[in-house]
Amino acid sequence: MAIEIGGITRQFAATQVLRGIDLSIGDGELVALLGPSGSGKTTLLRILAGLDWPNSGELRVDGADWLALEAQRRRVGFVFQHYALFPHMSVFDNVAFGLTIRPRAERPTKTEIARRVAELLAMMQIPDLGSRYPAQLSGGQRQRVALARALAIEPKVLLLDEPFGALDAAIRKDLRGWLRRLHDQLGTTTVFVTHDQEEAFELADRVVIMAEGRIEQIGSADEIYQRPASPFVARFLGGANELSVTVQSGRIHAPGLDISALGRFAIGDGEASLFVRPHEITLEAEAGAPARIASVSSTGPSFRFTVAVPAFDAPVEVEMTRREAEGRGLARDASVRVVVHAARLFSAPERRAQSLSVADSAAQAESRRKRLSV
Repeated sequence: MAIEIGGITRQFAATQVLRGIDLSIGDGELVALLGPSGSGKTTLLRILAGLDWPNSGELRVDGADWLALEAQRRRVGFVFQHYALFPHMSVFDNVAFGLTIRPRAERPTKTEIARRVAELLAMMQIPDLGSRYPAQLSGGQRQRVALARALAIEPKVLLLDEPFGALDAAIRKDLRGWLRRLHDQLGTTTVFVTHDQEEAFELADRVVIMAEGRIEQIGSADEIYQRPASPFVARFLGGANELSVTVQSGRIHAPGLDISALGRFAIGDGEASLFVRPHEITLEAEAGAPARIASVSSTGPSFRFTVAVPAFDAPVEVEMTRREAEGRGLARDASVRVVVHAARLFSAPERRAQSLSVADSAAQAESRRKRLSV
């Protein structure tokens, strides 16, 4: 089922929760809505489910106007963070519930319901738990039951709201891989909400990053990681040094940094923000260099350095593998040259970015410059 969302807005009292959402989701696609709390992710999911209604906009699924349909007529499977299982019902009855409450003319026979439930429990890898009650299950088992219940009605669209948020890290990782395999097997159009970047990148075909009721960027995990579209996205992904620099004639002026590998950027003159991840920097001991190593720590396979660079208020974080760092004399208080190999540059007024590395070909850089100058 293909989903088309156009100009969706939602306001609660004076609070604008969604500020004009436009999004196309392909048939059989798995899309993650990723963003901080309050970005509008769950509100958008509830509008898809028919549990909330927008103030304006359109919602079409395979061409049908879903805003004209009540929730029960949309045939949406919804999985909540806290399972929402019926505690007084067995696992079997929980999974069968959506089938047993269908209108009599559409309701399967008891034999057909039993067959469907057995198939789903086997698919969820919990075939022997049908007679148990939710209180007798682990968190991971309850989430599988909740997913089985959502799939029992053969939904047109599957919606997951922080499906693994209540589980510990080890179980979450196991269930993520399992859910991706299940999606590939079933091919149901799926939208899930998460604030966990790793979860979104591992599971989704495309990730939609939201902030303050707007979509900041849509793309694959690689596209978003390599080319964040705004300072918000770069900050949200985390772990990057944000450095205030100036640009003149396409060249960055950043005293204390060796940025010769970056070349020119097609961005206007003036102040800008340079985002550099710790692993995109290397250090070289150099007597008399202005930068100084303030601290060194080891994670085992790598070293992490905090480097004081006089031109910047905040220290620069650097991460190098043990093989890169050993034998270079990179001890605390050593004077070092700070070499930047890749970065993303954002012009403050335009909020637009470029990402360049020493591995970029001239043709790639020129193509990017033409796109950004349009």
